[in-house]
This record gives sequence, C-alpha cells and structure tokens, in this order.
Amino acid sequence: MGPTGPTGPAGAAGATGTAGPTGPTGPTGPTGPVGPAGPGLTEAEDFNPLTTYSEGDLVLYNGALYRALIDDPTGTPGTSGDYTILTATETGPTGPTGATGPTGPTGPTGTGTTGPTGPEGATGPTGPTGPTGTGATGPTGPTGPEGSTGPTGPEGTGATGPTGPTGPEGATGPTGPEGTGATGPTGPTGPEGPTGPTGPEGTGATGPTGPTGPEGPTGPTGPEGTGATGPTGPEGATGPTGPTGPTGPAGGGFTARAAAVPDATNSTDVVTNFNELLANLREIGLLST
Repeated sequence: MGPTGPTGPAGAAGATGTAGPTGPTGPTGPTGPVGPAGPGLTEAEDFNPLTTYSEGDLVLYNGALYRALIDDPTGTPGTSGDYTILTATETGPTGPTGATGPTGPTGPTGTGTTGPTGPEGATGPTGPTGPTGTGATGPTGPTGPEGSTGPTGPEGTGATGPTGPTGPEGATGPTGPEGTGATGPTGPTGPEGPTGPTGPEGTGATGPTGPTGPEGPTGPTGPEGTGATGPTGPEGATGPTGPTGPTGPAGGGFTARAAAVPDATNSTDVVTNFNELLANLREIGLLST
C-alpha cells in the first residue's frame, strides 16, 4: 500500500449566494384604535357673534347648549341652521341670588392620637473593601481529571501515490548440449537450489508493465469554502388593512322625560347645571353610565 498522500489544498471560497426570494405578504393588520373623545362640556363658552367658531365647538346661548355644524357658522344659535341644540331647559328664569349668610364659628382643634412609627429606613451603602491579606500562598490543588477525547478528524482525501518501478528481468542461462543416447528414466526432482543473484538489466525489449499497486488511503478533506452569504430578500408587502368593526345597534325610542334643572346665570352655573342634566339623563337611561 502506498503512503498516505498530503492534505489537499483548501477549497476556493464559495460564490456569493443569490438574493433570497421576496417574502410572502404579511398578515392582515389589527383594527385601528378608537378615535379620540369628542369635546367635553368644559370646552363650552358663552356665544359671541364676533368669535369665529369651528365645526364641533360648543356654545351657550339663552340657557341652552348648541354645537356648531360647520366651520365659521353664521347667524345666531336657535335661529341659524349652522347650529344644533344639544340641551334646553323647560323652567322659567332663575330668581336673584340670595345674600350670603354669616360665617360659622371655628370648630375645636383636633386632638387625635399620635400616628404609628414610620417604616425602617433603607440599608446604607456597603463600606469600602479592606486591604488584601499578606498570608502565605496555600498549596497547589490536585490536578483535575483528564478531559474527554475530542472527535476524530475527517478522513484524508490526498492523491494516490505513484506506482513503484518494475524490477529488472534476469538473464537467460545457456542451452545445454543435446544427448544422443537412449533417454533414461526421469530421475527424481532435486531440491530447488538457492536463487542466484539478480543479473544486470537486459538490453532487450522492455517487459510488460507490472500490475498497479494498491490505492493509498484518501487524504483529509480540504476546508469548506467561506463565501459571503447572499443578501436578504426584500421585505414582503404590507398586508391589507383589517376590516372595519361592526356597527353598534341602533338606539331604541325614548319616551321618558328627564328632570329639569335651573337656568344658568353665568358660565360656572352652566357647567354645573349641565352636569346635573347629564346625571338626570343617565338616571332615565337616555345616556350610558
């Protein structure tokens, strides 16, 4: 068997991979968030014909609350179609405000018991590390156990070694003289004599090629190529917008009447009275709680 061939050279770096295919279309996106709440009552203000209002603005006029239906509405609430009424009272005008009563006497000073002790304070920070000791070095620990044997490397894939040279052909011996007497019986075969030394290489024609020697073991596999990874494919298209949520059920008919509230005499009273009216509407089920 011929000697093992040398390790083959490392393989060439692989070619850069092609760009990956375009990703599939993403899933349908979630339903969008609920829109912001509309303007609150605290944003209502007394109607002023010199003010330019926007659609959705709330104004107070003659004790009623109106909402502007368009930007820059014209006319006066109650008579102009650019406003819609939201609430109206059904009572007469509010009477004059009564006089303020005298201030009551000051109450006694409280004598409550002392409160419980507060919780224990947090632990303070750790102090600095002390200096390193100067004692003698301890004895060396025992040697750890031998690690496990690593995996066997890949089988070599080197080229087959060359065929050895063919040995020289021995010289032909001289022909003996032919006998003339009767042929005697054949004597027993004598023992085989020792092999004579190899004669010099003849000058005749080249003998036939000897048989090919056995193939040497395969040399180790060269390292795998390290070509750059191909670029990532483009991101898939955004999925379609999710379906619109179902429409809420239509409100039923309304026959109950909410309790009336007093007429307002200023902006502060309007907010207070309107909040009271909302509470009355919730009480009879016209508004949700």
